[in-house]
Amino acid sequence: MSWNGNASFDEQTQHILLKFLQEEQVENRAYQQEIQKLENELRRGSRFDDDIQTDGHCPSGPLRAAYNLNVEEVNPADEELYRVIAAHLAEMGDRLDQSINRDLVEEFIRETERTQPQEDGTFILTSMINCLLGQTDNVTQDMPQEKVILLLALMLFKKTVVEKPLLLPHIFRTTVQYISSKLQHYIQNIGGWQNIH
Repeated sequence: MSWNGNASFDEQTQHILLKFLQEEQVENRAYQQEIQKLENELRRGSRFDDDIQTDGHCPSGPLRAAYNLNVEEVNPADEELYRVIAAHLAEMGDRLDQSINRDLVEEFIRETERTQPQEDGTFILTSMINCLLGQTDNVTQDMPQEKVILLLALMLFKKTVVEKPLLLPHIFRTTVQYISSKLQHYIQNIGGWQNIH
């Protein structure tokens, strides 16, 4: 399976993260609403600027700066590939699920709530993942460290937004930024998202 479109790495990552969240059925109305908002923004392919006013508000709607998207319409073949990749990542991530305890999720929520929506939250995510790395040795000893980091980032992302759905825009953006800055080289070196096994 390979890409039909010309989506950038960030665009692919955004769609995969959405599908990753949709993999798990969560009986939480606020969570479902936030996922739907995100999906609508991605489908619309809106071009957003980081046009944040000094009071922190976005003049063109609450999701405008949160997602900072410029995504073309997704063709059905790519949509299916995003779904397959997300399902595979969710399956791999389930092995690390127990490594991410509630206390860490709550700490990540507290730290994220202290930052402004337009601030770079990747330093918080990096700190949380560094804490988790030492707790996963027995489960991940045969995996490359970058793959472990990716799975931990995805599982922490999911657990946090399930717990606190209103943080989805901020944590979504943070997770995309984190993956792009820390893991893009690794993912591209193995031939792209579709080659993560």
